[in-house]
Order: sequence, then structure tokens, then C-alpha cells
Amino acid sequence: MTLISITFLVQVLTLPFVILKTVIQYYTIGTVLLRANSEFANSLYKNVHMAIEYHFIDHFTRDDVAVFMYQPAKMYFSKYRNHPFAKGLRGFGDRINDRTYWVVKSNEPEHSKGKSALLFFHGGGFCVNMFATQFIGILGTYHSVPEPQKSKLLVALLDYSLTCHYANYPTQIFQAMEAYRELVRAGYTDITLIGDSAGGNLAGAISRFIAYPEEAMEQFSRYKEFNWDFSPVLQPANIIWISPWVEPYTKPKLIPGTNNWGDLGSSGGGLGTWYIEGSKEKDVEAFVNLNITNYKQHWSKVDAVNGKGRSLYIYGELEVLRHGMEVFVDLITKEGNGKLETYMEKGGIHDGLFYVESLDHMNNWGGQKALDSKFKGKYAHNLVGKFLGEVIG
Repeated sequence: MTLISITFLVQVLTLPFVILKTVIQYYTIGTVLLRANSEFANSLYKNVHMAIEYHFIDHFTRDDVAVFMYQPAKMYFSKYRNHPFAKGLRGFGDRINDRTYWVVKSNEPEHSKGKSALLFFHGGGFCVNMFATQFIGILGTYHSVPEPQKSKLLVALLDYSLTCHYANYPTQIFQAMEAYRELVRAGYTDITLIGDSAGGNLAGAISRFIAYPEEAMEQFSRYKEFNWDFSPVLQPANIIWISPWVEPYTKPKLIPGTNNWGDLGSSGGGLGTWYIEGSKEKDVEAFVNLNITNYKQHWSKVDAVNGKGRSLYIYGELEVLRHGMEVFVDLITKEGNGKLETYMEKGGIHDGLFYVESLDHMNNWGGQKALDSKFKGKYAHNLVGKFLGEVIG
């Protein structure tokens, strides 16, 4: 029987004090997040919710996650089937393979093949399952796309194996490649990857896998437990990076003068160490620690960043991981001649689209309000919706 860890237990026992402190701050001096970001204005719920999540960051073991937190993504399809974002979605929850699900097939049958698909890789340090806010976030992403492009878009998500169940590198890359190849085999020729945090790392890894098949074979063929397919495959046309976790096992370098309280980016390297457990850092770094790569050798053949396709790159001003993300931007656009359409949200924290903005859409009323207002005031939703509207044929 797995017992709760002392570290996690302490956080559980001290949680009431965190909630009380947040409530008092909200009604007096204001929380750090409330003072920095309008997303937290007029919402005690959002301030308390983020304080609770922040309280547990880096204070759990893998077994804590597996026993007390884990939920498979398929549960969300049942839970939110009647949500305004889900109503009328064709194929909602249908399986593509054992780990991949349709969020929406095209509502126009003539577009069911040969057109645009969006494949979502969720964040969570490769340890934590997809949160409900991430599930609602990818639904909201679909609805943020203007018509007629939205009707041409198909959306799928991967519920990859997690390190809380001791599934380590390169399990997630294998499953992501299998999901991607399923879409290609089904006839989709214009595929955009979207990943938040660890999901952004995964999107980067498989985009390099596809663009550099010989390097991929050299790297991954040693992992004999997987039935790898190194045959050529169509590249992703575009990538949407939401607060990508570019240095998983490296302690982040903080931006001087920035108050990172409340940010949900991991401040240590423990989650990344769990991810690559059983492998040496030096052996896997080119597909994990994206900041040790260089543009000419590792990215110049990746269509999504070399100018043949497009990449949208969004992060927050107050992120713990901001320095690393900006190093990667420079690696692509300054050290190399690649292209990233980069946006930094003023006062933004880690993974704003999927952890913050989506909180307003969790119930039916909030979801309907977002649809009626066309996601008015939602920084990341609007950037992503505009981007997808432009790249969908």
C-alpha cells in the first residue's frame, strides 16, 4: 500500500492557512497575482485556486500524484459532454488509438480528410495528468478560431503515459509519434501541434524527430521496448508553444526584479529528472533540453521554425521559466535565422491559456459567456484563435 509522503501531507495540513491568507490579502492589500494581472481582478475564486496549486508545486512525489491526483483524460469527455464548448462537436471523445482521442472531427464531412488538424500535448511536467482546465482550454481554443476556418479544423489530444506511473523517456515521444502518424495515415496533410509546458517540449521533440530521421534513429533505436517507425513522414505545418518547458531537468535562472510568487512553473529540476530516469543527461539532451541545441544542426530542417511553416510562441512576464524560454527564442531567431512569432503577456504567469484563462470557462455559464463574447479579453485565446484562423486553409 502506498502512503502519502510527509512533504505532501504537510502541504495538505497547511492548506487552510493558505486559503485564509489569500482571502485576507484579496480583500485588503491584494494578492501578488491580482496586482500584476487583470485576469485575477474581481475573482476571489481564481486567486484562491492559483494559491492552492502554487502551494503544492514541487511538494509531491510520483506516488502522491498517482494515488491522490491522477485522472485519465477520458473522464473529462463524460464530465463535460453537456458543456457549451462540447455541444454539437462531431466525434467528441472517439478514440483514434489507445492513447489518442478526437475532441472534434470536422462538422463538414467533405473536410474530413486532407485538411487541417490540431494535435494537443498537455503539460504537467510529464508527471501530472491533464487538468480539467487544460481540457476546457483545448475546447476553448477550437471555439476561438473564426469561421469559416473553425468548421474545417479537427482537434485531437494525446493522453500520454506519465512518470507518476514510472513511464519515463522516451515513452511520451513514442506515443506522440504514434498519435501524429495516425493523423497522417488518416489523410490529414496540414497538422498543427499545440503544447503547453511539458507538452511544448514534446512538440519540439517530435518536430525534430520528423525533420531529422537519421538522428532520431540513432537516438531512439537503443530503446528496444518500443516498435519505432523511422520512415519519412510529413512534417507538422505549424507549432503553437504555450510556455514551453525547454529545460526540464535544469534549475531555472530567474529574471532579476521579477516577483514569481504564484507562478506554476517548476522551480527545481526534479520533474525533469523523473522524466529521463534511466538515461544519462548527455545521451538524451538533444531531444529534451532544447537550449543545448543550435539552430543550424538541430532546427534548420524543422519547417515550423525555418519559415516554411509558422510557430506561435506565448509566455508570461512573471514566469519562473521565462529566462530559459527567452534563451530558446534567441537560439532560433538570433543565433539562427529561424522564425518564432513571440508574445510575452504583461503580468502573465506560466501557461496562462490553460491554467488561468480557462478557469473562467469551467462551468456552463462561463463557457456560454466566452462563446457569446468571442473570448473578449482573453489574451492567449485570442492570439491562438487568430493564428489558427490564418494558417487553416
